[in-house]
Amino acid sequence: MNTPTATKNKEITVAVLPFQLYNNPDEFSPLHLGFTEDLINNFSMFMGLSVISQYSTQHIKDISNEAEIHKLGADYLVTGSFLNLGIDIRIGLQLIRTEDKKVVFSNQYRVKPESLLNAEDTITQQIVSILQEKIDYDLLTFSYKKQTVQLAAYENWLIGMDYLKKCSLEDDQIAREYFEAALKINSKYARAHTGISLSYFNEWSCQLWERWDESHKGAMENARKALELDENDYQALMILGRCYLYTKDFEMAEHCLRKSLKMNPNDSQNLLHVAFWFSFLGYADEAEQYFLRAKKLNPFYNDTYYTYGIQIYFELGNYEKCIEYAKKIDINNYWVDLPAYMAAIYFHLSDMEKVKECWQLYLKRFKAYILKNDADTENAQITKNMDWRTDSFSQKAFEWHVSVNPYRDKTNLKPFWEFISNKLNIHTQPETVKPKEQTEAAFVQVGEMWEMTFQQKTVMLKDAKGFHDLLALLKSPEREIHCMELMGVQASDSQGVEVIDLYAKSNYVKRIKDLQHEIAEAEDMNNYEVLGSLQEEYEQLVDHLTKNLGIDGKPRETGSSIEKARSAVTWRIRSAIKKIESQHPALAKHFSLSVKTGTFCCYQPETPINWQL
Repeated sequence: MNTPTATKNKEITVAVLPFQLYNNPDEFSPLHLGFTEDLINNFSMFMGLSVISQYSTQHIKDISNEAEIHKLGADYLVTGSFLNLGIDIRIGLQLIRTEDKKVVFSNQYRVKPESLLNAEDTITQQIVSILQEKIDYDLLTFSYKKQTVQLAAYENWLIGMDYLKKCSLEDDQIAREYFEAALKINSKYARAHTGISLSYFNEWSCQLWERWDESHKGAMENARKALELDENDYQALMILGRCYLYTKDFEMAEHCLRKSLKMNPNDSQNLLHVAFWFSFLGYADEAEQYFLRAKKLNPFYNDTYYTYGIQIYFELGNYEKCIEYAKKIDINNYWVDLPAYMAAIYFHLSDMEKVKECWQLYLKRFKAYILKNDADTENAQITKNMDWRTDSFSQKAFEWHVSVNPYRDKTNLKPFWEFISNKLNIHTQPETVKPKEQTEAAFVQVGEMWEMTFQQKTVMLKDAKGFHDLLALLKSPEREIHCMELMGVQASDSQGVEVIDLYAKSNYVKRIKDLQHEIAEAEDMNNYEVLGSLQEEYEQLVDHLTKNLGIDGKPRETGSSIEKARSAVTWRIRSAIKKIESQHPALAKHFSLSVKTGTFCCYQPETPINWQL
């Protein structure tokens, strides 16, 4: 196949028109305008889509206004309506392709009037998820009909992703050619590197086993290239997290997966993948939450959702739910060792006939897709009359199944593995991940990250100065440590002059209040690029005021090294606890109640805690 090329890089443009009000418009005016704005904000989160500003669309009252719509230059229009039915409100929605005015998607939503505001976020996120999928599918259909020289970067990426889903080495290679073509059009197109990474580490196929090292290296390198171009590429973060999982660097795996989720919590496919890998990290309860949210955001989900659900509910110990999902799919059409999981499920349910049946199916799939032309298994036969094979073929199948499931700690597979290993007369258990030693709590620096465990929950946070202060206090509980010791400098009581006048103070306070409002808006819109710079400015201003104002709010004299240290350490510790609160509220509450700041700082827990430091 010749590598596809393109002449230009055109984004797909979407315009959201004001929703029509069919009755009682006065009741809905503020609400429906906000609803339209939310749709626009949610659409803007998707890479590859360009969204027309509300200022350009708000004056268009009807879809029949073709002249004004033409000026927008949009590829797709989103139109909708509100209808008050008394008991319910019906929200109608259509996605229209402007090229031929074809309706490519339409749907209706019914909600209670009193719950409309609460339901708005869920509705808009679901609509955006569905429309993104419909737009991609519609564009993909048209792109396949084009000559390759007409394809733009986004279309090359889209076709490449479609080839990845065909689950063969040949299709992976074709997909990679499309991603490389996208990079020729736009060398800084991070998503193309993400696609190449997926082509190396294709989740739909286990056929890369014979060149595992090469595939893993290609996946990790391209995921990193994508993040160098766009540090917020949530798909690349998800892939990198998966790569770390297979190298058993579980801390970095969790960090990448959580950051991926933070970058885009509304992409149903990404939620599904993160949920799946969280089940390997030991967070089955959390995995279920993300899995259910993915289903909610994508009500037209396909059968692959059931396979992910089987994995998650297996680790939750809900084996009946696993059987329910398995009945909805053909397990022959998914990953190679899915029948092995089914055997483990029936093992827990004490149905040994089903265990044998599923294990034999797994052996057939292992021979067909993994070993292929292996000389040791070329003549191996698997029959219904055979109980448990004890040759090298069955041992390889068992050991492969163990090795390709990178669990961090315990797994519900363990009893089943022990059962199978005994049946196969394997005297040395295949190497598995040793569970971590159980500790009551941990506060450990790991490179540029900190691993914090408290009340059986572990999180990873990026390094901050306040974490070092907390570590020093944890090492010496009940001991009062001078702020100068935490700063690592000698005390001095020299006095100075005021460094901030009342007018400057007023301006600082006003800007801080403005920043608080802007930060809240950025968080609501998931605008993480803007959020980072706003938070940095906010912390700098707060730091400056903290250092230069006294407790009563009056300007503080400079020159007192003790006062400067007290102020700096207090701010650092409080800021650190605030960062912890976003990921681990229980630990943040513990520190807030147990850590005293001031000239002397101290860690005084109500009851002693055994910290791993």
